[in-house]
Amino acid sequence: MSAAAVTGPRERRLYLALAGLVIVVWLGTLNSRPLFNPDEGRYAEIPREMLSTGDWIIPHLDGLAYIEKPPLQYWATAASYWLLGQNVMSARLYTALCALGVIAVVWLLARRLWDEAAAWRSAAVLSSLSLFVIMGQLLTLDMSLTFYMTLSLAGFLLAQRGRGRERRWMLLAWLAAACGVLTKGLVAVAIPVAVLILYTLITRETGAWRRLEWKGGVPLFLVVTVPWHWLAAGRLPDFLQFFFVHEHFARYLTPSAGREEPLWFFGAVFIGGSLPWTVPALRVLGSGWRARAVPGEFNQALFLWLWVVFVLGFFTLSDSKLIPYVLPAMPAVALLIGASPAETLRRDLVATAIVMTLTAMLFLVAGVALPHWLAASPRSPYLLQMSRPLLPIAAVLAISLAYAMLRRVGGPTGRVAFMGVGGCLGVLMLMRAASAVGPIYSGYSLAAALPADLSGDVPIYSVATYDQSLPFYLSRTVRLVAVRGELDYGLRHAPAGTELGLTQFIHDWSATDRAFAIMEPDMFDELKSTGVPMRETHRDLQRVLVSRQ
Repeated sequence: MSAAAVTGPRERRLYLALAGLVIVVWLGTLNSRPLFNPDEGRYAEIPREMLSTGDWIIPHLDGLAYIEKPPLQYWATAASYWLLGQNVMSARLYTALCALGVIAVVWLLARRLWDEAAAWRSAAVLSSLSLFVIMGQLLTLDMSLTFYMTLSLAGFLLAQRGRGRERRWMLLAWLAAACGVLTKGLVAVAIPVAVLILYTLITRETGAWRRLEWKGGVPLFLVVTVPWHWLAAGRLPDFLQFFFVHEHFARYLTPSAGREEPLWFFGAVFIGGSLPWTVPALRVLGSGWRARAVPGEFNQALFLWLWVVFVLGFFTLSDSKLIPYVLPAMPAVALLIGASPAETLRRDLVATAIVMTLTAMLFLVAGVALPHWLAASPRSPYLLQMSRPLLPIAAVLAISLAYAMLRRVGGPTGRVAFMGVGGCLGVLMLMRAASAVGPIYSGYSLAAALPADLSGDVPIYSVATYDQSLPFYLSRTVRLVAVRGELDYGLRHAPAGTELGLTQFIHDWSATDRAFAIMEPDMFDELKSTGVPMRETHRDLQRVLVSRQ
């Protein structure tokens, strides 16, 4: 039985007000930073090109076929551009709404599985897990995948309750899984299936398999997922081999993506990403296997624990590791924490209060000492600007923690709510402060340095480097010179003459009257020393913008 199961009208109004505050700040922070490279630039530009060209089947990046991922998020972001215009906020809006959607799904699921108090606690914990908040502000595919996987998980768990709506909930689970596949591929269905298999092996219960609604679910899943794959395979003869073999199996089983990390990598990500609730998150991870259920009933807590463990283990065994991969585990962690018994929850609150206190002290010390500790470098002026908001962040953490510990209304649920809101606002303030390092990680200043009246027939070259945010800010593609990397597939399928080598670039550059190029300083110095006619017009920390006029 969860702690403090009763939520009165007063507490409910308070929690709704806190939720409204989180939503306003969450959405209001989206436009505070430029798009960062590489992911945000890539996932903003692909929908822009989709809307510009009218090709809704084959995603394109810088005019080249880019089929590493399915198109559902690209479609949604393109729709956001169409409705709200092309800007940083509309680019990030779908990701942010998916994050808020995950919180809402967790609230609804906890409310139905346990009670309203557990729902508020679970939502508060999730909305303040540091990894979840950060990824809810960044333009990647991981948060939208997490939304559909969490919705699928919720539909499945609610279908096990036997309350007369099993078919509806299970069909929702199938639909959400299909949308997850259209967002990031087979992982959206592989993980739920594997967790169900593990659950069956451990409990020896097979009733969940009979409640899967195969007759309605499988056709629904296929209707959603097959058409795009079918159309894409018709347009690109080697699509199936590249998309499934290269992008799914080879990326998971081999180091071909260049993302190798040690086995302990996701353990460290889990510890840091679950701040400030790290202690209860580790408790859940270490003891969740002990969850018991009424004989003959589906053990939801055990299934949630298996979900967390399998997500962590599955990606730990992969040769391709990135921090956001474990994001789908976080909603289940929040649910298990939020549903904890009263005595356990009290211990969790004490441990989390200590962690929040230490975090606030760390921010306080860093805000005061960073200007003295930071070694002089071209980046240090931008990093120093980030030190200024650290003191207000420390104050927000301290005030929310003190209020949560001193107030008596709402019991442990009220304390979790205030600590959660404080943690959430602290991370959002940190994300807003990240605008200070925009010149290091974004190409917006390069785009701003180009003439505002530049016509589309004036070429812009990207020489031996590719800033993925630049085409979005320019609202046009650039000519690639000696660049392949993840664009290799698109270049192999592009018309002859699309790919330029350095020699051809020098010839074309010298023969034109007006052009611009972006390159790294070493490349600029090398070309300049050989007599290539170019004039520097702008320089950021990593690249040089040159003109031919």
